[in-house]
Amino acid sequence: MSTGYVRLVLDGLRSAGPREVLVHGRRRVTGDQALAMAAGAAQALTDRGVRAGQTIACLYGERIESLLSPLVAGILGCRFVPVWQGLPEAVAARVMRELNASALLYDPARTQDLAASQARYPVTVIARLDTLFANPQAPMLAVPDPRDPDDIATVNYSSGTTSECRVAVYSHRIQHAHLTAARALFGDGPRRVLVSPHLRYTGLLYQMWTLAGGGTVIMEPEWQPGSLAEVIRRERVSHLMAGRPSDLYPLVDHLKTSRTAGEHLRMLVYGGAAAVPARIAQAVERLGPRLVQTYGSTEAGFITGLASGDHARPELLASVGRAVPGAELCVRDADGVDLAAGEVGEVWVRSPQLMRGYLGDRRRTGQVLRDGWLRTGDLGRLDDGYLFLLDRTADRLAPGLYSHPIEQLLTSHPAVLDAAVFALPDQTDPIIAGAIVARPGHQVDPEALRALVRTALGAQCEPRHLWLLDELPRTPAGKPDKATLRTRFLTAPSDL
Repeated sequence: MSTGYVRLVLDGLRSAGPREVLVHGRRRVTGDQALAMAAGAAQALTDRGVRAGQTIACLYGERIESLLSPLVAGILGCRFVPVWQGLPEAVAARVMRELNASALLYDPARTQDLAASQARYPVTVIARLDTLFANPQAPMLAVPDPRDPDDIATVNYSSGTTSECRVAVYSHRIQHAHLTAARALFGDGPRRVLVSPHLRYTGLLYQMWTLAGGGTVIMEPEWQPGSLAEVIRRERVSHLMAGRPSDLYPLVDHLKTSRTAGEHLRMLVYGGAAAVPARIAQAVERLGPRLVQTYGSTEAGFITGLASGDHARPELLASVGRAVPGAELCVRDADGVDLAAGEVGEVWVRSPQLMRGYLGDRRRTGQVLRDGWLRTGDLGRLDDGYLFLLDRTADRLAPGLYSHPIEQLLTSHPAVLDAAVFALPDQTDPIIAGAIVARPGHQVDPEALRALVRTALGAQCEPRHLWLLDELPRTPAGKPDKATLRTRFLTAPSDL
């Protein structure tokens, strides 16, 4: 964790003092208590031989101690490797080996994972989190300056829309830029923030942004729309980081039916996958001007934001907004030549938030990072500074055709809850196919859907095959898993 980042969080905890800063169910931790817990854990690790410049890994869990563990690593001047639940064991072991991890912290709920981790890459210092933080009596250690702000601070994991896990490396400078971007997007000062547990690194960033501002982090691992509405009411949540649009939609329905759940709610942030403009319009109608959309990636950090005021303009609900402060955008053709506004090409970004590269993979790093710019792999266009995403380069349909406009049109139909459009191979051009999720209580008419697309976008965009599913398969990032859909329906007859 970046040392500058650490000092901001410690300052925020000091400013909070006796106010609660961490809430997990009935458990409440004040700023003073969080400081004491972090100081005690840092001293305990120091007593066991952990020193600045080493690497601490953590089998991350849902407890308050997990959230404080990267802060402890930063206090000690150590690199931090989060090992999220579900991360492949081989990937975790590779990262720990390449960064020479010497300490492994673990949440009590991850005890079984500890044995597997030690079998693949044994470390000498092992600490159970609840025990490590159980002696908050030590004075706070002085946070050391990094030898170089471009040294590695932490890592993050990306699989994009594929199943292959890539490890992005962040320096102290980059991680501090992430926090700076969050503060520019969402403001600063005390907040009561509830963060989706699905967000992983971004969720941790939101939580640290909250603590740095002297605010309160509400931790709620059971992310169920009905119970969340009650948590939002009871904890007087002001900022809700809802994560994926697919998680946002049912939550909005519950907030609408609860008269008091959202009375303190000032901002509701979503992103991480393509949103359905019709569903976002409904959310704006129900909740008013509180929604903010973000677009970014593991490799690039925050790229754009669609502000709450922009949500009042229906023509912008298909956009992901404008570049965040400090980021530059351009759209380029396959040869890397800049395209004019309105033309479709690959989105490139330049920003202080860009990763250093992929850990141990110079070839792939060189494919995405070029002359200070990063290729996002997303296809889009710029219109008056607003970015409209149309597809992924890896998922694209026949030349000149894009999946997002078709998906947005399908989901505008009152019988359709969700949709994913993808290409199936054919002897000549790829065939357009789609998977549909019906709204409860509605019947889907495939001919009506095809006619809708044909009339609005032309016959070339009409899906030849449509399948009805109970739900769409999704990648760990929450995006429709089109690789799975292609494999599943490669030889299947039309289901509708």
